[in-house]
Amino acid sequence: MTCRRIRLFFYLILVLAAVNAEADRCNDVPEVFATMPTQIVEIWNEDGMRSVIRVRMAVSPCQRAAGFQHVCEAEIARFPLLFVFDRDVRTRFHMQNVQVPLNIAFFSRSGSFISNQRMPRPLLGQPGKLYGIESSYRYALEFSSDELQQLFGGPGKIRIILRR
Repeated sequence: MTCRRIRLFFYLILVLAAVNAEADRCNDVPEVFATMPTQIVEIWNEDGMRSVIRVRMAVSPCQRAAGFQHVCEAEIARFPLLFVFDRDVRTRFHMQNVQVPLNIAFFSRSGSFISNQRMPRPLLGQPGKLYGIESSYRYALEFSSDELQQLFGGPGKIRIILRR
């Protein structure tokens, strides 16, 4: 009986160590992600309802290329990511090395909502799909929150405004 308790004790220690190691991974945010500034963004719908969110902003080519790659799930949930381009683009997005499925919403230069998509994680061993829209856009907002998705899911006019 004592031997069994000792084995159980060591097994518990191993399990706790594994859980703790998994939690520590969230502390290892990629350097390029950590350099992305945070910004307040207002989301307005046609009924005049406003939501205010804090986002990380991918403004440099290096930041936009990195996106949410190698970022833990908790950090993705904490900060949506706003890709800011200095001109209208038709850039595509991928989900390689991204920990969770994402939503992406595209906005024009004026901040008007154009379209949104759901981006699932690629299956292991499968080539990743590219996501984007045919028309050009100035901003793309990636996020994991289903509540935020509801703002973009229905018909109507939606706008984003960056607070300066």
